[in-house]
Amino acid sequence: MSNSHCVLSNYPLSADFRRKLEETKGAAPNYLSMPELRTLPPLKMVERLRDLGAQSLSIPVEDENTRVILPLLKILAGISDARTIEVVNPDLSSERITRWNSVQSALALLSASGAGYASLLSSRFELASLLKAPRIDVKGSGSNKALYLNANLWFGVKAGGSVGHVAGVANGLLKAGFGVDFASAGPNRMVSEQAGYIPLVPETFGMPFETNYYRFSRHVASTLDDLTRTRNYSFIYQRMSVCNYSGVLLSRRHRVPLILEYNGSEAWVAKNWGRPLRYHEEAEMAERACLRHAHAVVTISEPLRDELIQRGVEPHRIVCYPNCIDPEVFDPERISAQERRAVRQRYGIADDALVVEFIGTFGQWHGVDMLAQAIRKLAEQEPEWLRRYRVHFLIVGDGLKMPVVRQTLGSDACNPFYTLTGLVQQQEAPKYLASADVFVSPHVPNSDGSRFFGSPTKLFEYMAMSKAILASDLDQIGQVLGNSIRVSPERTDVPGDATGRLAVLFQPGNIDGLIAGLKMLVENERCRKELGQNARHEALARYTWEHHVRVILDKMSELALLRAPEAAA
Repeated sequence: MSNSHCVLSNYPLSADFRRKLEETKGAAPNYLSMPELRTLPPLKMVERLRDLGAQSLSIPVEDENTRVILPLLKILAGISDARTIEVVNPDLSSERITRWNSVQSALALLSASGAGYASLLSSRFELASLLKAPRIDVKGSGSNKALYLNANLWFGVKAGGSVGHVAGVANGLLKAGFGVDFASAGPNRMVSEQAGYIPLVPETFGMPFETNYYRFSRHVASTLDDLTRTRNYSFIYQRMSVCNYSGVLLSRRHRVPLILEYNGSEAWVAKNWGRPLRYHEEAEMAERACLRHAHAVVTISEPLRDELIQRGVEPHRIVCYPNCIDPEVFDPERISAQERRAVRQRYGIADDALVVEFIGTFGQWHGVDMLAQAIRKLAEQEPEWLRRYRVHFLIVGDGLKMPVVRQTLGSDACNPFYTLTGLVQQQEAPKYLASADVFVSPHVPNSDGSRFFGSPTKLFEYMAMSKAILASDLDQIGQVLGNSIRVSPERTDVPGDATGRLAVLFQPGNIDGLIAGLKMLVENERCRKELGQNARHEALARYTWEHHVRVILDKMSELALLRAPEAAA
């Protein structure tokens, strides 16, 4: 690799920050990310860094949390062959650093590594004890105050359905009459300003990387200890994150009900779909401790409910309700025609183009790689059809599958028909959705044969935006959109009456089925409009965060974790 400038980042940058950075540099640099380097053996990593051929190297800090990993990034930058090194701050100001700074960073990293390993050892003993201890008996205090605990260590742009999920529950609790303290490692701009924000600032990271999770878990419990004692919370609501059991500690110390949100096992996902955790056993212990001591466990799909029961959670402690939407945020009427056009103009998409949109974080299950294959097949075999209907694919997001998507769409035949935007802030998602004509949800079955356990937040956001949806007929997706038009390569007829129908569904993983459904929608404007209107009506009737939170509060009342449902009113 040879370029006059290189960017070394912790995670992919947002499209907006990346654009501004390139404007300040006057050219597009080469990008190198930590996830990419972590796939290399140590010697190969050093070789890669020594062979950058860069005159200068920038370390961007898009969000303040990235500062905790700066020592490691500075060390890697110091190993590189770049002549000059700088740190670029969130406001795009920069500060030059020297290789002596890399030596100082090594000392900070060494100290943090020792503290992290000590936390890991302490957590092993603590978790072993928690796995033997019974769950404490608690009763609701009658208070109207709740602590929302989001201890997920997330670096870079906040995008994806999880951002909306966090905000949806927090805002739903506010609307239910609770005063909410929102404790999080970084702000969520979609959470109402009515919530009190408590920043959970992580300490400088050490190595091995996973030890930081245990250090942070203990740090969170310490940070919130006094607050939990004095605020008389009615309950703690914790979104479960990898290796973090701080909610358990706070609940037991102060005898406050713990409501745990479970979206799947992070340890299982890492083992089966990514890089297995170095301390897999400890991560599983943390999960088991959280599930054991939670007074109620909230999950978002029937497969996850079944999994919880298999893991020993009694059915009466489980709340199961799909992900949802905020109807005020995802309201197509609040996005002006000018704002819709602005999104298209930003990427050079014609006003009269028929835009087919995917938005997501490019995970294993999202099917964006299959969508890319479908686009390529159409571009190479039926370009005249794409031109006749002025079809343009807008693919919004970034993540694990981006290299595969870029490679698949790399041919000249594809170039006129698609746009990759990169990551966008979650609060910008409604504008991007409003600029489309058709939404695609091409989720695929799990490659290991296990049940698809997701509840795609984007599906419900699609429904709320009143546009036609083309989706995989996969588990919860097919259940939510049950009254839909089902297509296959052999059957593409459009029903004369789409009354009550919600979407077009195709067999999961079937590229030809996806293409057949796409053609049906592209060629039938009336069908598109009717399906979109029906889907929004269904979303408002059943899938708002107020519905979701009410089910949680009802379960808490049933378990005597609230004195009465009206106690919070």
